[in-house]
Amino acid sequence: MVKKQTFIKVISFLSAALLVVSGFAIKEINKSRKYQLLIENQYSRAFEQLSSSLNNISMAVEKTIYVSSAKKMSSLSAEIFGEAELAKAALSELPMGEGNVSTIYRFLSQVGNYALAVSKNITSENTVTDKQREELKLLSDTAKTVTQVINDSGIEYNTPEQWAQAVEDKLSGVVNEQSLANSLSELEENLSDYPTLIYDGPYSDHILEKQPLMTASAKEYSEAQALEVARGVVGENGSLAFQDMQDGKIECYRFADNNVNITVSKLGGYIVYMRKNRTVEESILSYEQALSKAEKFLENMQINNMIDTYFYTDNGVCVINFAYLDGQTICYTDLIKVGVAMDTGEIMMLETAGYLTNHTDRAFQVPDHTADEAMAKISSDLEVSEVAVTLIPTDSGGEVRCYEFLCRSEENGEILVYINVQTLEEEQVYILLKTDGGTLVK
Repeated sequence: MVKKQTFIKVISFLSAALLVVSGFAIKEINKSRKYQLLIENQYSRAFEQLSSSLNNISMAVEKTIYVSSAKKMSSLSAEIFGEAELAKAALSELPMGEGNVSTIYRFLSQVGNYALAVSKNITSENTVTDKQREELKLLSDTAKTVTQVINDSGIEYNTPEQWAQAVEDKLSGVVNEQSLANSLSELEENLSDYPTLIYDGPYSDHILEKQPLMTASAKEYSEAQALEVARGVVGENGSLAFQDMQDGKIECYRFADNNVNITVSKLGGYIVYMRKNRTVEESILSYEQALSKAEKFLENMQINNMIDTYFYTDNGVCVINFAYLDGQTICYTDLIKVGVAMDTGEIMMLETAGYLTNHTDRAFQVPDHTADEAMAKISSDLEVSEVAVTLIPTDSGGEVRCYEFLCRSEENGEILVYINVQTLEEEQVYILLKTDGGTLVK
C-alpha cells in the first residue's frame, strides 16, 4: 500500500514538474516569438522608410534638372538632403550580412550635398551650368536605378516570412542568393562605375577619399573591445550585438539592437556613427537645454574644446554641429554632429567622421595681416557685426586659415565672409538661412 502511495506521489510530482517545464518552455517560445516579431517589424519599418525616401529622392532630383530659381532649388535640395539622411539610417538597420553597400551610401551622402552646392551656385551666379545639369541628370538616373531595385525587392522581401529567414540566415552566416542583401550587393556591382563628383560640399569625393588622420597610426581594436566602447556610449545594453564590418576609409565594426545602430572604428576604437530609432514626442526642451545635453555627452566621451556652430531640428531631434576650438581658431574642418531628442534630452545621433578625418595638432603661423586689414576687403554693401579666426576646408581637400566676418545685408540678411589671414584673398562667402528649425549655410 505504501509503495502504491509512493508511486502515486512520484507520478504526481513528475506530472507537476512536467507541467512546470512545459509552462517555462511555452513562455520561452512566446518570448522568443515576441522578439522575432519585434525584429521583423523593425526590418519592415526600415525597409518602408528606405523605399519611401528613395522614391522621394528620385522625384526631387528629377525636378532639380528643370529648376532655375534659387528659392525652389533651395527647397528641393533641403528635401533631398533630409530624405538621404533618412535613407542612410534605414539602410543601416537592415540585415545586410556581409554585403558591401559602400557605393550606395556614397550616393546617398552625395546626392543631397550636391543639390545644396548647385543651389548655392544659382544664388551666387543666378544660373545652372550645362555641366551641373548633366551631373544632376546622372544623379537622377542613379536614383531611379536604386529606387527600382528597392521597389522590386519590396514585392518579394518585405514580408514577415522573408524577414524571419533573413534573421536565421544572419545568425547562421548563410548567404541567401534570394535575399535583399544579395540584391543590394548586385546593385553595388552595377554602380561600380558611378563617377567621381568634385564640388564644393562636405561629401565631395576629394574629401571622402582623404586618409583619416586620427586612425592612421592608432592601435587595432578587437570586436569585443569595440563592443565595450559601443556599450559605453549607449549603455550596458545586453542585446547590442555585432552586425557586420563597414568598409571605407574608416573601417568599422557595426553593432545594433532593436532601436540603435552604432559603428566603432577598427583602428583607434572611435565612435564613428550612432543613431537611435524611436518616435520623438512633443518638444519641450529649449535649444540651450539641448546644447547643454550635447556638450555633456561630448565631455563624457572625452572630446574637449568643441563649440557649437549651427543647428537644425528635424522630426523632433535637434542636430547641433560642433567645431574644434584650437586656441582662438575655430576649426570648421574638425566637425562633430550630435542629435538631441527635444522631448527627453536623449542623445539620438552622433557623427564624427569629419573630426576623425581632419583633427590633428596644428602649429599656426602668426597672421601676416590684421583683422582690420581684412575687414577693408569686405564689400561696402555689408555691415560687419562679428569677427573670428577660423580654419575652413578648401575645394582641393586642404585647409586655410581665415578671418570670419559675420555681416548683415539689407537684401539677404546675414552673410559670412572668409578672408585669408596670410594673403587677404576672399576664400568663401556663405548666406545664412535662419528658419524655425535652426540655421543652415549655403
